[in-house]
Amino acid sequence: MYFPRLNSEKHLIRFVLLVFLVPAFTFCKPDHKRKNQDTIARAYGNYLYRSDIQGLIPAGTTPEDSTRLVKSYIELWLKKKAVVNKAEFNLTAEQKNIDNLLEEYRTSLLTYAYEKQMVAQKLDTVLTDSDVQKYYYQYKQDFVLQDPIVKGVYFRILRSSSRMGEFRNLAHSSGDLNYKRLVDIGAQVAEYTDSFEENWLSFPLLMQKMPGSVADPKQFLQRYKYLEAEDSRYFHFARIIDYKLPGEPAPPEYVKQEIRDIMLNQRKMDFLKQLEESIYNEAVIQNDVEVYEK
Repeated sequence: MYFPRLNSEKHLIRFVLLVFLVPAFTFCKPDHKRKNQDTIARAYGNYLYRSDIQGLIPAGTTPEDSTRLVKSYIELWLKKKAVVNKAEFNLTAEQKNIDNLLEEYRTSLLTYAYEKQMVAQKLDTVLTDSDVQKYYYQYKQDFVLQDPIVKGVYFRILRSSSRMGEFRNLAHSSGDLNYKRLVDIGAQVAEYTDSFEENWLSFPLLMQKMPGSVADPKQFLQRYKYLEAEDSRYFHFARIIDYKLPGEPAPPEYVKQEIRDIMLNQRKMDFLKQLEESIYNEAVIQNDVEVYEK
């Protein structure tokens, strides 16, 4: 058996998915053997034909790969048939009655597809900064920090840098002028810079950039304005210009996106509830639904 060679890893992945998924949607109901068709496997009155697998082999597959993939498919097909047959034999009639489950599944899929379409077409997703701020101050107690957050700047500098000494001298200095010089030099010599002077950054995320750890972040931030650490190649340095601790209210700008997501989700739920009521009321008016009185 010959099929052309696989032309990409993506095609191989696609084939493997087909190998696993296609057998899952076949049932062990005996079928009528097709005349003049080349059968390649049989299981409990079910037949697998060569034509069934032709379209599953990606273009560009070598003969060796083709044979291997086809053998894998046949083996999986037989195993699925064997398991389903065993289930058919051992389960009660009630357990095998899956019509209701299939109908519920179909209903869920249709409802989800329609609701998704209506949300995309009709839902108003515009939220102003005023809307977000109003929500924040109304539910401020719900936005309490679980981890410290910081503002500042981080540098990763090669230890072999010719300006390493100059940078180190400024690293522990104080004052706005020295901070500006530190940031300017760091921007020039650092292999990597992350400025979070305007936007709050989670302290655990900052620590992921650096070797080592801080045992007590709260105590550390209250005492120090910088972090530094070294590994075999780099000098890591972060200057902290502001911080907030766990238990404090999160700044509104830090939770802005979270609030937007909450508000949009609530708006979506309200929209779908109104949509359901509207469709139901329309059906009642048109006499398409009815409750029979006993």
